[in-house]
Amino acid sequence: MTPATVRTPNGLDLTRHRLAPGARLDLDARPEQESALILLGGQLTAALPDGDHTAERPDPFTAPAAGWYLPPGTALTATAGPDGADAVEVHAPLTGRPPETTEVTAITAPEREVRGHGSFERHVTTLLTPPRTSGLLLGETLALDGRWSTYPPHRHQHSNPPHETELQEVFAFRVHPASGFGVLLTYDDGVRDAHPTVITDTSLAAVPSGYHTIAAAGGHDLYYLWAAHGTSDTHLALHTDPAHAWLLDS
Repeated sequence: MTPATVRTPNGLDLTRHRLAPGARLDLDARPEQESALILLGGQLTAALPDGDHTAERPDPFTAPAAGWYLPPGTALTATAGPDGADAVEVHAPLTGRPPETTEVTAITAPEREVRGHGSFERHVTTLLTPPRTSGLLLGETLALDGRWSTYPPHRHQHSNPPHETELQEVFAFRVHPASGFGVLLTYDDGVRDAHPTVITDTSLAAVPSGYHTIAAAGGHDLYYLWAAHGTSDTHLALHTDPAHAWLLDS
């Protein structure tokens, strides 16, 4: 399958690879960027200076994240296992602060954090943040059985810390069962002007600005890998749509 890529205006990009058994994926050294490779399903073996490192994951709905972080100037070669691999690579420009590490390191997932409640409960795993990275923020969200996520709608468009930070975002989605769907809504002022995007099991999306929210169809689980990057802001501060902020206290 031909890799699919999505980009934001500030230089953040995400590419999804569906690798056949034994296929090799080369991530070249990028002196002006930091990178990550996340396994969504299957098996990948990475050749590292201290030896081979294998990551396995049946799917993102039942198993925690696995992958590698590449600081600027480092490269990685990974080979798909006997059943192939579904993997996502992410690249982001550097900010003014160097990352803590200068070597490729494995990404291991902490426990998922439950956010929201009821019809907008979701499980969030934060995988990468500064100071480990220069500015790249990376994580996963799982919304089960038709629930809303990234909800109430929020934005991170203007640099006004600590109240809001200016970050652009990209997503890679999975849906279970794979025949299902979800919806991504984006808007600038109000939901009456929202632009809907249908999400399928192979969808990618970019949200460079505006409010956004995501929903899974009833009876389906929705997963997404998210990556965010700002030119100067390096932490996530959300501004909830005031029309829906009351939900935070409900």
